[in-house]
Amino acid sequence: MSSSLASPEQVAHLLQLLQASLSPDAAIRQQGEAALEAAAAAPGFGAALVAVLLSGPGAGPGGSDVPFGLRQLAATVLKKLVREHWTAESPHYKGPQVGAEEKEAIREALPSGLGDESSKVRTAVAMAVAAIARWDCPQQWPGLILGLVQAITAKKNANMVNGSVRCLAMFVDEQGDEQIMAIAPALLPELLAILRSDEYGAPLQRKALTILHTILEVFQELASGATLAAVKSVLTSILPSWLAEFARLLSKPLSADDAESWGVHMECLRCMLLLVSGFSRLAAPHIGPALSAAWQMYTTSLPLYYELAISSEDGAEGNVDSEGDSVDFDGLISQLLELVLALVGNQRYQAMMRASMQQLLHLTLGYMQMTAAQAERWAGDPNQYVADEEDDFSTVRAAGEMLLDEMFEAFEAEAAGPFAAAVGARLAEAAAARAAGREDWWKLREAALYAVGTVSDQVIELAGASGGRFPLDIGGLMASILQEDLVPSAPPFLIGRALWVTSRLAPAIPAEHRAAYMQAAVAGLAAGSPAPAQIGACRALAQLCQKARREELGAVAQPMFAGLCQLLRSSSDEVLHLVLETLTAAVKAAPEAAAHWEQHISEPTLHAWVNNVADPLLSVDARELLEALAAVPACLPSLQARMLPTLCGIIAAPQQHSSILVDGAVELITVALGPSPPEAAQQIHAAATPAMLQLALHHDDGEVLRSATAYLRTLLQVGGPAALSWPGLPGGGVLPALLQAVQRLLQPGLEDRAASLAGSLILELLRHAGPQMALLLPGLLSTLTARLVAAEDSAMVQSLLCVLAQLLRSDQQQLLDCLAGIRLSDGRSALEAAMQKWCERQIEIRTPYDIKLTTSALAALLASSHPALDAIQVKGKRLDTEGGIRTRARARTRAEQWSAVPLRIKIIMLLTDAFIEATTQGVESEDDWEEISGSEEEEEEEQEGGAAADGQPATGEPQRMFAAALGEAAFDDAEDAELSNVDSREAARRTADPVSAIDIPSAVRDVFKHVAAAQPALMQAGSEQLTPTQLAALSAIFGQQ
Repeated sequence: MSSSLASPEQVAHLLQLLQASLSPDAAIRQQGEAALEAAAAAPGFGAALVAVLLSGPGAGPGGSDVPFGLRQLAATVLKKLVREHWTAESPHYKGPQVGAEEKEAIREALPSGLGDESSKVRTAVAMAVAAIARWDCPQQWPGLILGLVQAITAKKNANMVNGSVRCLAMFVDEQGDEQIMAIAPALLPELLAILRSDEYGAPLQRKALTILHTILEVFQELASGATLAAVKSVLTSILPSWLAEFARLLSKPLSADDAESWGVHMECLRCMLLLVSGFSRLAAPHIGPALSAAWQMYTTSLPLYYELAISSEDGAEGNVDSEGDSVDFDGLISQLLELVLALVGNQRYQAMMRASMQQLLHLTLGYMQMTAAQAERWAGDPNQYVADEEDDFSTVRAAGEMLLDEMFEAFEAEAAGPFAAAVGARLAEAAAARAAGREDWWKLREAALYAVGTVSDQVIELAGASGGRFPLDIGGLMASILQEDLVPSAPPFLIGRALWVTSRLAPAIPAEHRAAYMQAAVAGLAAGSPAPAQIGACRALAQLCQKARREELGAVAQPMFAGLCQLLRSSSDEVLHLVLETLTAAVKAAPEAAAHWEQHISEPTLHAWVNNVADPLLSVDARELLEALAAVPACLPSLQARMLPTLCGIIAAPQQHSSILVDGAVELITVALGPSPPEAAQQIHAAATPAMLQLALHHDDGEVLRSATAYLRTLLQVGGPAALSWPGLPGGGVLPALLQAVQRLLQPGLEDRAASLAGSLILELLRHAGPQMALLLPGLLSTLTARLVAAEDSAMVQSLLCVLAQLLRSDQQQLLDCLAGIRLSDGRSALEAAMQKWCERQIEIRTPYDIKLTTSALAALLASSHPALDAIQVKGKRLDTEGGIRTRARARTRAEQWSAVPLRIKIIMLLTDAFIEATTQGVESEDDWEEISGSEEEEEEEQEGGAAADGQPATGEPQRMFAAALGEAAFDDAEDAELSNVDSREAARRTADPVSAIDIPSAVRDVFKHVAAAQPALMQAGSEQLTPTQLAALSAIFGQQ
């Protein structure tokens, strides 16, 4: 008996239940399963399961043997017991929990089963031990790992060695670094001995290599600081022997009938990848023979890969070894390419790779051929074809794609000649195979085209820089594609790939030849064309439409829209995503033709949007297509008539729809409103604004509130002052309703994201209803300042600060008087609270316009004589920067410490920073950005140094976290525009606004010279707070006359 807690009666009863649960009689089987479920709550059940699992000969009723099937079933039930009754921390826990004494008995007895004669029982026991170890090791089971290592070291029982290695491999990756470091010196030599002996077989050797891989991963994490020396010591002692064994194992030829060896080869490659990427210097003196063996494997495995994968549907997948572990030849070749990829990217090995570049590229193109399984799967599922082409990074083709990218990244123009030779050779081989009558001849040609498209950006760039002397004849290749591949008789996947390459090389197609490719792409859309051709046609047209001239589009527009609209009605998922993108490009490129197809485009697109509103890709694609249609004046009236009834119905009854659908409907109504002339905008207002205001006043979803605010802002942008008098709203008209919405958005209970457009809406109101709002301004400012103080989100803070900055430009004295007279709940004046927040968050302002607006407002404050400003103290400089860089770990345990300075002094500091930014923009290096965005691990490493690179403590000077913030290029950043709530209409208004013409260096220079003349003591006090960099800038300011 394995446990004293399980009585013979319990074991006998359990055997009956297990037997019943295997009965062919459904009623008996269901009763047995229910009884087992109930018994799991009884004390001793787990111990009884272990007794059955470990039962030897004659342990059954009447001295009979327990059937093997019952022992396996006992192991399965035991794993279920561990999941549901072992610990309340388990996500599957049901309770009650197994008692502590019974747990101890199970832990004591179970490992002996790792030496069972049956490999399946050993595996079952290993899985049960691993399941428990995940919760109990090492705290409640401190001796487990040491015991397994001792069993492996002792080698008294081959079965026990086998079971212990298998068990350790199952959970060692979840153990702590200290445990791994403790067992590694004793365990690694024993694992190496298993590799050297054929007695244990390939499956166990694979498990030994899996453990080594886990240990190497831990070593990689510990290869710094206090543990670096210990890691180097262990690796220095083991690497020569292990790498020699890798060379021996990898030198064994691969064969189709020895799938078990595939797993050993793959684990060797995985370990070598870690050594190349993480311990290159230590491994370099010894890794040569192993790399030679891996290279030999790379050069000789293509015929076998062709036999098992390219020409066979299932020869490379679905195999298992004698222990039941999967072995996959596809995975092996992918791992091989990943190792080659790491070698190419490592400067230590690039000389070796350079010497074999042409052979490497030639072989890579061969490995990139479409497998038979892929061809069958993609032919039957176009959506999977699109998804795998775009998102699958685990296949051999994807590994080849990444390797080609890395080759051009590492060797640049030097790779062009070998690449051109490899492409030419594979195209010639494909032609020869076709002439010989081989059915899959097209796969080589498709792979060669796939390779060209993969590195098309590099090819086009290098060809342009070569002055017409580029090794790859792009023009000749494109001509052959047109003549050989873009014909109805070509294989479907080859047509699709040819069209895809056309899309990738579109920028290089001469204008006089573009029409031919447009016509070929449109032909691929025709009804009845195979799915790969239609998919390739969409990809090609999405790019060609952006380059085509009006007359080129005119010749193909009608069949193009006919084909795309047919696909729009019949597609789903990934293909629909592609069709929507292509239609958007087509509508933008051929708006006149699109007007004739508006109904055929808008109705299915709106339907697709409603059905996929929760899909982040399809919903955005559909909205962008509808937005493109709305931008076509001839489409807009009919589009609005088609969209608005459905959309207004959704927002009128928001409680009947999901928040995602309501939010999307609001966005689409805003899309329809934006390009409208005033008359049409008034009609949309009558249909939608009452419901929009109800959403703004009562809805509780943040995204819905934000989108409703965007609609109200757009209403004012489109309608102007006249919109304030449009009829259709009860209770006094548009302005009071909008002010109610603003008050709701400024309430402290709303999340910042929901209210982030409040400032933009207020600014629109000020532009169009300024005189009418004068009497309401004190109440509005009180609410606005309280919300500003509470806000944390950068976009929200910027939005409200820009309102204050604009009011300062309009009437500085009135604003300062008003703010100074308002008291907040914390006792501060609104002026003090606003200035403190402004000075703290000015550094986060985005977009050139907002930076100029707020910086010029700060300059005006510095020059102001308002007495209330003199009493305000704000944060000055950081005081807690001595002793090294402030890492995240340090920040969690130590609060920031700041000096306090007068407001005017802080404004001098901020304006000096603004001058520096404006006069040095665009000079930041990539290293600056890497430093800013460094990982926590990097910060911890930097912390060890305790000082900046120049030996001086970090100053803590603020740096704006975006490139060229004051240049026009900054505004091209879509993320900045989105975060700053700037749409196209607001962007156009800003361009014409005098604020955009402000020159910050001149503005800072002027105000500093004014202050220096009027208040020299203030300027002197401000200079005393500046850093050396800021002082140099100040000297430059006063040195320029």
